[in-house]
Amino acid sequence: MKQLFSQKLFWGGLVSTILAVFIFTFAFMGSTVNPVPEKLPIAIVVQDEGMKLPDGSSMNFGEMLKVKINSTENSSVKWSFLSSEEEAVNEMNEKKHYAAIVLPEGLSRDVFSLLSDNVIHPQVIMYINEGMNMTGATISSQIVNGFLTTFNQQIQDQLFTQIEQSQIQITMEQAKALTQPIQIITEKINPVGSKSANGNTPALFTQILWLTILISSMVLFMLQKKVSNRLTFRSISFQIVGGIVFVGTISVFVLWITEGILDVSIPNSGEMYVLMILIGLSFFFIQNAMLNWIGFAAAPLIILLFFFSMPILTMAPELLPSITQNGLYSWVPFRFSVEHFKDFLFFEASPFENGVGTLAWIGIGSLVLMYLAFLKPQRGDKAQKERDRAGA
Repeated sequence: MKQLFSQKLFWGGLVSTILAVFIFTFAFMGSTVNPVPEKLPIAIVVQDEGMKLPDGSSMNFGEMLKVKINSTENSSVKWSFLSSEEEAVNEMNEKKHYAAIVLPEGLSRDVFSLLSDNVIHPQVIMYINEGMNMTGATISSQIVNGFLTTFNQQIQDQLFTQIEQSQIQITMEQAKALTQPIQIITEKINPVGSKSANGNTPALFTQILWLTILISSMVLFMLQKKVSNRLTFRSISFQIVGGIVFVGTISVFVLWITEGILDVSIPNSGEMYVLMILIGLSFFFIQNAMLNWIGFAAAPLIILLFFFSMPILTMAPELLPSITQNGLYSWVPFRFSVEHFKDFLFFEASPFENGVGTLAWIGIGSLVLMYLAFLKPQRGDKAQKERDRAGA
């Protein structure tokens, strides 16, 4: 027992374990353990024209809601007032809002019809943009529902006041309608649908590609080292050709397993394959640029980048701490991959509809760095110089 505790390996292993605990605890839980929404973008369209009351005064419930929103401090939400329902839907398709509220033109008129013989049940439309981010959309829906519930209570109080002042006799049907004056109609925009891992398939495809391509990157890097002691233009070209073969094969099998066996919902298999090739090659170039310049020491860096990024891929950026947003989410390549997959799977966008994208440009830059790596000083160069000196 004493010999065990006297070994340096034992204490070194203990320190390494503690370090690993710190790294992986912060990686998996640091940014997600207590998500607090900050400025979730929600749109609101107020078209209510208001109406004249019997006593000559005017009432506009849409304006009342607008005043309430402007006077309420809520750091969780960033309200945007838009002019039309069409504009709100278009901006949601552009991933600018998680939810939207539309108050129709005749809202106030329909509300006061509840006190008349010709009852028209007023409605407010709430759009939920699931494809943008399921978690963000769910939280936004909860916030909007809470806000509209309070708004309903205000309208109810206003109607009861009107009944009391005007001594209006109401029927049982009207009394039931007054318990919830406004009906909330919920409609989903860019729905994630079934068999999409609750909207997390973009992140899952990203994770699968990054890890499987890392294996191929390590295999090709080791083969390159085995074939040639030093990086050359030719050996790097061998890496790239091999990478194209590996990425193409990986994409075929991932698509076959996810769509053919797991029955994941994919709009178009051919376009999905093209998108996976584009993202996969970008990942391959990034990984191999690091390997060519740093060597095998790049592997743990690549894995750590994955571990720190993995938990935040399924979260809305507005739920992340500012340090994570600015220090990791803003530049990590996985973010752009997830957005590409979202556009295709949930927003019906073709792979090149919005151009090649940021990730492709990062991949092109990494490809250039891969080739430039043969210019760096290498061990073979130093050995050759020593042999030249010895020969001289």
